Amino acid sequence: MKPLLVSFMVLIFGFGCKEKEYLRIDSEKESGSMVSMRNFSRLSYKESGDLEWKLKGSESYIYPKENKTIVYGFQFLQFENGKTKSFLTGNRGEINHTDKSVLLSGNVRLKTDDGNYIESESLTYNLDDKTLSSEEDVLVYSDGTTIRGKGLRADKGLKKYVILQPKAVTVGGKNPMNSMGEKP
Repeated sequence: MKPLLVSFMVLIFGFGCKEKEYLRIDSEKESGSMVSMRNFSRLSYKESGDLEWKLKGSESYIYPKENKTIVYGFQFLQFENGKTKSFLTGNRGEINHTDKSVLLSGNVRLKTDDGNYIESESLTYNLDDKTLSSEEDVLVYSDGTTIRGKGLRADKGLKKYVILQPKAVTVGGKNPMNSMGEKP
């Protein structure tokens, strides 16, 4: 009876349970992450229930020990009163949860609801004081004026900004014909 019981247990436990092997579907852009996700999306709501921001990405890698998250295909939308206030994109975004900053790189674009925008190859957003900075070449468009230069310090709404080394300025402004309802 004992050999039959042992054989039965070997059959059930030996063949029925197999150590799982997890297979990654394709090669990952980042190594060593604890969690990786595809088509990542995260929403944040204010206490009032209004949507505050939305973060999307084609790939996301979470590093709990380093307290950081890396997002490829970074898209960040900020909302105010139910409307999009700003839209920030980049090829890669690294969110440092410790020092509360986001480092964006590759084809970085920020557009505000009033038509201002920034283009650069890298941009840092400080989540605490809500400021933007870059040491790279930048293009800033605001109220019909385009400024190209190197280095940037700005508030998140692009109401106040400084180009550290301006290289070219194209001054425009609003077309007075637009206020009369005619197209330029």
